[in-house]
Amino acid sequence: MKINRGQEKLEDNIGYTFKHKSLLSQALTHKSYARAKGIEDNERLEFLGDAVLQLVVSQFLYETFPDLNEGRLAKVRALLVSQPTLATLARELELNNFMKVGKGEERTKARQLDSLLCDTMEAVFGAIYLDGGLEEARTVILPNLPQWDRAQLQIVDAKSTLQEHLQHTNQGTPIYNLAEEHGPDHQKEFVVEVCFQDEVLGRGLGHSKKEAAQAAARKALEALDFTAENQD
Repeated sequence: MKINRGQEKLEDNIGYTFKHKSLLSQALTHKSYARAKGIEDNERLEFLGDAVLQLVVSQFLYETFPDLNEGRLAKVRALLVSQPTLATLARELELNNFMKVGKGEERTKARQLDSLLCDTMEAVFGAIYLDGGLEEARTVILPNLPQWDRAQLQIVDAKSTLQEHLQHTNQGTPIYNLAEEHGPDHQKEFVVEVCFQDEVLGRGLGHSKKEAAQAAARKALEALDFTAENQD
């Protein structure tokens, strides 16, 4: 199967040239498009790519941070392989311009959704693994991850850090309240406030309540002038 010029551009963006061009084409194929064309979609590649990504990132963190315990390693990994991180990477690589989606999804601008972009990014990783093996996947994945500095460790799980900080300084815990909810069902946005002793410490926006709560906690840490050096 020959690859078109557009996909050649995508290969340049990714930094990997496929030997089996059909794998990249499949990785870009959403089920809505596949059903209409009677071809295979990217969901199996997404399943495989998620496992490859987890392994590559886990090994990288294990070797890079030998002093971190399992809990902290898991939190850093969760951030690096999160939906927002992968969706941002997919946009940087212009994956949204090459994804193949059905007419209905095209009308609703589904190719801009974080969830779909994340799934497609994972499918591409799966395709690279099948095409070139684990080492090739590693050479694509690691350079494209966000630059990580251990000073960021305290805000990986901002909710936990905020709670520990408040318990340490004030013997109390914060409360999270859903302040706003808007947008259509497939593109919901939530605004969460974090309060402590009747004071709003921060407000956060996210595509899930959990994401919005983490954003609110980060805002609260900023307002409290919290830095990684404040706590161990």
